This record gives sequence, C-alpha cells and structure tokens, in this order.
Amino acid sequence: MLFAMAATATHNNHTPSGGANAVPPVRGLTRAEVMTAPEVAELLGLPVSTVYYLARRGEIPACRFGRAWRFLRPRIEEKLAA
Repeated sequence: MLFAMAATATHNNHTPSGGANAVPPVRGLTRAEVMTAPEVAELLGLPVSTVYYLARRGEIPACRFGRAWRFLRPRIEEKLAA
C-alpha cells in the first residue's frame, strides 16, 4: 500500500508544449557524433599528437574522461566553419 501511495504521489514536472517554460526533449548522442582523437586527426588532416595539443590548449572543443579525450563532431564542424 505504501508503494502504491508513493507511486501516485510522483509529480510530472514537464510543462505542456507551447508554454513559456517548455523544455526541449533530451536527445542522446550517437556514436557518429562522438569522435576519438585519431578520428579528429583524420578529419582535420593533422597528426594525432597535434589534436591532443590543440585540445589541451582549448583551441578545439573537447572533453576529457579520465585519460581519454572525446570530441563532438557538430562542435568540430562549427569550429571549421568559423
């Protein structure tokens, strides 16, 4: 009975669509959008060591997860277009 009451007490925090505070749906990243340093190096025509160097300096957008660097293709393409 307690579980049933807890389940009915949950709140839906979503705003109806079209509202001023409407939150866009969350979309996960695909494998094609997340790139490794060798993939970025191939895309840019640079050595992998240069990709790591540019990532450490913040000259290309990157995220570090432990020792691994990951790059988002849309952000790399935005940087190339600029």
